[in-house]
Amino acid sequence: MRKLSVSLFYLLCLLNFLSAENRNSEIIVSNITELNAAIATANPGQIIVMKNGRWKDVDINFNSSATSTANITLKAQTSGKVYLIGKSMLTFSKPYLVVDGLVFKNGSIENGSVITFKSDYCRMTNTIIRNYNPIDFQKGYYWVYFMANHNRLDHCLLSGKSNMNPVVGNDDANSRYNKVDSCIVKDIPYVRKANGREIFRIWGYGHADETGDDGAYFTIEYNLFDHADGEGTEIISLKSNYNIVRHNTVIASRGGLVGRRGKFNTFEGNFILGENQDGTSGIRVAGANHRVINNYIANVSEDGMRLITGEYYEKSLTDNFGSKEKNLPMYLQVKDGYFAHNTILNCGGNGIDIGFEYEKRWPKLQMVLLPENNRFVNNLVSNCKGDAMTIAVQDKNQPLDKFTFKPNIFQGNIIWGSGASGFPTTEGISTLNPKLVFLKDGLYHTDKKSPIVNLGANSDVTTDMDGQLRDDKKDVGADELSDGGVIYHPLSSKELGPKWMIQKKSNSK
Repeated sequence: MRKLSVSLFYLLCLLNFLSAENRNSEIIVSNITELNAAIATANPGQIIVMKNGRWKDVDINFNSSATSTANITLKAQTSGKVYLIGKSMLTFSKPYLVVDGLVFKNGSIENGSVITFKSDYCRMTNTIIRNYNPIDFQKGYYWVYFMANHNRLDHCLLSGKSNMNPVVGNDDANSRYNKVDSCIVKDIPYVRKANGREIFRIWGYGHADETGDDGAYFTIEYNLFDHADGEGTEIISLKSNYNIVRHNTVIASRGGLVGRRGKFNTFEGNFILGENQDGTSGIRVAGANHRVINNYIANVSEDGMRLITGEYYEKSLTDNFGSKEKNLPMYLQVKDGYFAHNTILNCGGNGIDIGFEYEKRWPKLQMVLLPENNRFVNNLVSNCKGDAMTIAVQDKNQPLDKFTFKPNIFQGNIIWGSGASGFPTTEGISTLNPKLVFLKDGLYHTDKKSPIVNLGANSDVTTDMDGQLRDDKKDVGADELSDGGVIYHPLSSKELGPKWMIQKKSNSK
């Protein structure tokens, strides 16, 4: 009896081993028929391997049945050697699926998106989409579109999109907690008067100015935008609540990072390097409760930061109001925001413009709701061609005299090279040469001899643009003088995009 029990034990171990081997085995496919069969029969933990070569006009519906503890992966036999061309496209239709190492190149689709996330907890990584454009510029589609939750696009290269519609989009409904990180988006050509070609368009709850406490919760971090022009106005367009845009690098890309609609959006630790390219700008926001901290903005041709004027739309103020039955304002009022420890250098326009486009096209537009109750703490603005800081002055003539606005709060801000205009008092804004030093990372930093060291007001910002800790005596601007290790820095193509490309570049040195 004891021998039988021992034999049964070893038999069970063998069966478990064989089962594990089956779960982790690879299924190699060489055409779409084999691929579809493999997708239908793959078990959790298995890997479907597409043979190297050109795969033309394949519409991949990735709907294998994986689990939260055992993904199913679709990958290239050799990363970067599987080329999807023609009308090829891919859709994630079930959760917990991974795609790795593919190249979509020189194709064009009829409708939908090149990559569509229609299910949850899926991931596309180490993949390229390059020049996937129709002949007709007006035939618009996204390259990547999120229609579900908790999905991730990472270590990808998106290059050369030249038709209408954004590169990446998030859907209005039931699309939350998605993420794009460690990607390169580059060489997206500028087309004048082609509105709707943002690089990222993040719809979600808040797009229609809903008043509830929900949002898209989209995260865009550690990405490189290199000559990513698109429409030339909005590189990232947040049109929803509770999104995070942090630690990205923007190089010579027209437009700026924009909170277009929604509330409670965060812009943190981004490096925006305009290189004096026409049409470049920094950060622009509309709406309430935004947090804009530790951003480094330099050499943009337009304004470094804009807080746009909100539109009053509840009723007509004059007989000339152009849209008397509007459902939504053009822009929401900027209020209750926090703008702290940003460094803005060498702008072609104003450094910080508060109440941008006040009374624009009045009275056909009712752009008259000035920013209110925002806090500006320890910002550094230097050597801008326009005003270092400017604030719109309220028109007190009827009917605009009916409005009253809470004051904005200014603490510890330093300006240099140009003045401040429109302010009833300069309290919280001082003129002082910051005496920054230019270092090998291509940025101006705080020096031991900089008079802005320990000159800041109290703030809740505990780290700086480099990820170094701030002490109790805060320095002004995005950089804190510190001997601590640097965590964040301007990103380059040598460290982002598909990992196999990074390795290839490293080996070629």
